[in-house]
Amino acid sequence: MATSVIEICNNALLDLGEDAIMSLGDVSKAAGLCNHRWPAVRDAVLRAHPWNCAMAQAELAAGASAPLWKWACRYVLPTDFLRIIAVTGADGGEVADWEIQSGVILCDEEAPLFIAYVRRETDPKKYDALLSEALSARLAATLAYPLSGSTSLAQACWKTYQEKLAEARGVDAREGVPESVDPASWLGAKLGG
Repeated sequence: MATSVIEICNNALLDLGEDAIMSLGDVSKAAGLCNHRWPAVRDAVLRAHPWNCAMAQAELAAGASAPLWKWACRYVLPTDFLRIIAVTGADGGEVADWEIQSGVILCDEEAPLFIAYVRRETDPKKYDALLSEALSARLAATLAYPLSGSTSLAQACWKTYQEKLAEARGVDAREGVPESVDPASWLGAKLGG
């Protein structure tokens, strides 16, 4: 299992036949590309699936001002938010009608609003080994053309990424649905019911 961003980056670079780097600040094209592309690659892979290691819950308070039209309430999303999994109202029922605009959830549900969501997990020590492999594969696919100039290598790396992503998602899903996806269970515990 990868224990650092550098290890994930080096796995991607080695898959491309490149030399390993010591840090993202190294003076090399590979290090510069890893440094630039890592945050977007990480967020894209985390957003692609409700990974057990990246699940979180939050209770949101209504914003001070109402939306201009269509919806009655606005709720600011957490700063580490990547993807909504479930939205639940104070009564424990699922909120079916809502939308996200510019970092807020808009809906007609009165406060508080509870969400289960995929968060931006920045600590690679928390990643499952297969998730780390999927991250390395996507990074390799992203870096293949800039480092090699080969579209065929980039396409082959993208195919490898899709295969590793499918494997990682399958294993993660078989480990059980995170409790945070079932808002009724955590809402009931919070409200004492």
